[in-house]
Amino acid sequence: MRIWAFPSSYPYDFPGLKMASIFAHRQYKGLVENGATIAVIQPVYWHPASIFCKLHNDWGKSAELNYPIERVFDGITVYHPRIDNRKPSRLFKKTYRQRYIESITRFFKDHKIVLESGTDIFYSQWLPDAEMVQEAAHSLGIRSAILMIGDDVLIWPQSSPERFKLFQTVMHQADRRFAVAKYIGNEANKILEENLPFDTIRRGVNYEFFRPVTDTEKQALKKELNFPAGKSIILVVGSAIVRKGWLDLFAALNEIKKSNNNFIIACAHSGPEEFKLENEAEKYGLLENFLNLGEVDPGQVNRYYQASDLFCLPSHWEGIANSVVEAMASGLPVITTNVCGHPELIEQGMTGIMVPPKRPDLLAKELAALITNPEKMASLGKNARAFIVSEWGSFADNAAKLYKMLEETLYH
Repeated sequence: MRIWAFPSSYPYDFPGLKMASIFAHRQYKGLVENGATIAVIQPVYWHPASIFCKLHNDWGKSAELNYPIERVFDGITVYHPRIDNRKPSRLFKKTYRQRYIESITRFFKDHKIVLESGTDIFYSQWLPDAEMVQEAAHSLGIRSAILMIGDDVLIWPQSSPERFKLFQTVMHQADRRFAVAKYIGNEANKILEENLPFDTIRRGVNYEFFRPVTDTEKQALKKELNFPAGKSIILVVGSAIVRKGWLDLFAALNEIKKSNNNFIIACAHSGPEEFKLENEAEKYGLLENFLNLGEVDPGQVNRYYQASDLFCLPSHWEGIANSVVEAMASGLPVITTNVCGHPELIEQGMTGIMVPPKRPDLLAKELAALITNPEKMASLGKNARAFIVSEWGSFADNAAKLYKMLEETLYH
């Protein structure tokens, strides 16, 4: 079986993109471990050569990114076919959707790749792109599987009538539907007022990479990473956007600081920013408790989990937050919100603590109680690690199930 994977983005050596869709990549590596032949296709905007790219902002940004036609990332071949982007756009009548689909079909023609219905399958995450990928697949005579991951169900379909129609199309015409959490698949059906079948596919985690360390190793890591000595390190990993709950966490910590100033909030973030974390930390009187880690190299991120004492991500919504899974695998006690797929991951009070979203008062109460209770922290971390290893599984474990389902899709 040849899997042609279409992620919404992909890790790239450019500021803000080094962690882009890293969890999709890890799933693809798991598929390879299970015998799949896989290549990634990520269409990008075309831009003219030389000085002409300075004539339009779109061209300039594309030139700055400078994606190659073909590259290899961590053993996975990545192709970047060009989406027609000629200017002025008013003179060229094709829609973005049409041009995106053409970039895919043209890729296979130009590379003289013959697709076979019993061998090849398109697999795409992020439904807005998946709808276009799916049409390209069917026009090429092969099947298409989709993965629902979060906002593509919770936000995209409700944003306009046109997008709702596209959502209906992709859901109805998919040859196989997957969701990262049962909640996401059920929510999609609720929006459609239907009962379309779907399978839940966990992305898994590399629990050999994300693993606990001894107290001695932890103290050495804290020193190496310049974490302040004698402070409880609260780690957060997520984009600097409102829905990740940063402002709720800052408000909670502002309250905790009135009675306990013995903590540091270590913030790892990349991608789009809706605010500057330093500015918000200053507003909440937390600058002396704030450590901005910025964009952490994927190959080093495990060390930050291992050097921390507690993980917190009070999201307003998620499919399932991958960073929460990584923290649990690392043996960290976790406090997050009881949104979307999180109750499928966490047993309240046993493998983690969940609070309602947008409730900094309740978050402050749970955080304050936990950071002063080392026995409870140790118990939560130990139970979380055991659950991840015995129940949740690695990327390879879960990719084995996905591989089998994709293979079934070719023959049904």
